[in-house]
Amino acid sequence: MKIGFLVTARMKSTRLPRKLTLEINGREIIALMVDRLKLCKMVDEIIIATSSNAQDDLLCDIAKRENVKCYRGSEDDVLERLFLAAIKYKLDYILNVTADCPLVAFDFIEKMVNKYKDTNADLITGFKLPHGFYFYGIKVAALKKVLEIKKGTDTEVWGRYFTDTGLFKVIDLEIPKDFQRKNYRLTLDYPEDYEFFKGIFNKLGNDAYKKSTMQIIEFLDEHPEIVALNAHCEERYKERWESQNKLELRWK
Repeated sequence: MKIGFLVTARMKSTRLPRKLTLEINGREIIALMVDRLKLCKMVDEIIIATSSNAQDDLLCDIAKRENVKCYRGSEDDVLERLFLAAIKYKLDYILNVTADCPLVAFDFIEKMVNKYKDTNADLITGFKLPHGFYFYGIKVAALKKVLEIKKGTDTEVWGRYFTDTGLFKVIDLEIPKDFQRKNYRLTLDYPEDYEFFKGIFNKLGNDAYKKSTMQIIEFLDEHPEIVALNAHCEERYKERWESQNKLELRWK
């Protein structure tokens, strides 16, 4: 089974312009994420899935420099972009998250793949992990089916195509309670998030990306002052996400 980790990435952010190329200790956020994903040997391909818009050229330049793949597709139809990337690189199973999660839980990838092998689920989530650690496991055939039934072309928020149609098997990965922290936020949307990540890397050093999920959680447990830097941003994020998620989705 050929497994690819598809990193959804664009340079269009307005809340924190050019956030994916902001640097920490000389490395771009997206490059730090690639560094971390390379730690999981189960992943056969790391692919930055971006758009054909010229503003995203830099992301493909970084992909080439980091010796990972880049796929360019629709600006708005994220699901189509992911599916066509999977087809191009002949993937049997894909893992996915947005590029603003540089400390994604790479050490849970094997657990998710094994869960897919055991259940044949169409979509596997990891929502009990803190925001920024979790990612998705998506069955390529299920992704194709969504493309066949959906009518809209803006699929930046796409989870409800799996959960609301009644056509797909969706499960949430079991996450031990030791890993569950509702107030920890490890994703980059706002300036405070950038300060949060700089705080982690400044304390743990350039190889912070090598730390396990539990090591990072334990570090944050011991440094509430770093957690406090962006804790309030999660409510702002949830309000925006819930507004987007309420938009009418149309399918056949």
